[in-house]
Amino acid sequence: MLETLFNLGISVLTGGATGLLGTALSAVVDFFQSRQRHAQELDLRRLDIELAKAEAEGAAAHAAIEAQAARETAEWEAMEASYREAARRWSRPGEGWAMQLVDVVRGLTRPALTWSLFGLVGAIYFLLAASDLAAVSLRPRVVETVLYLFTAAVLWWFGARQIEKRRSREGGVAGR
Repeated sequence: MLETLFNLGISVLTGGATGLLGTALSAVVDFFQSRQRHAQELDLRRLDIELAKAEAEGAAAHAAIEAQAARETAEWEAMEASYREAARRWSRPGEGWAMQLVDVVRGLTRPALTWSLFGLVGAIYFLLAASDLAAVSLRPRVVETVLYLFTAAVLWWFGARQIEKRRSREGGVAGR
């Protein structure tokens, strides 16, 4: 019987020790698992911060693109309005000859200015060719100026026609 009691005591002690060892091992495993979870949470937070930064940069870039588009749209609309204004008549049918004369003068102003400017620059070019050698060095600059002015004038006139064609095809300005 003493042996049985002894065996029971040993069983209780070794069972308790095994239980304590199991508890200690569970605590160690839990500690390492919580450390790993904490490290994962930190990594997730870093990724969240990087994502938020990327989204903010994307939103800023998107806002800049939208602002640029709005500026370009406003510039286009302003140019279109200037074309419309240039084409508008001041006189109405049945009004006197004075208002019709105003329309004629107004309608001829830009073409007359364009061709006068072109003629003036051409005259300067040929006068430079006939004068001394120092003035000949200005000829390339005058040619560049003539080409610039002529291109600007021609594109202005034909550009106005293209806008009118586009407007009539689309039924008005896009977005209205």
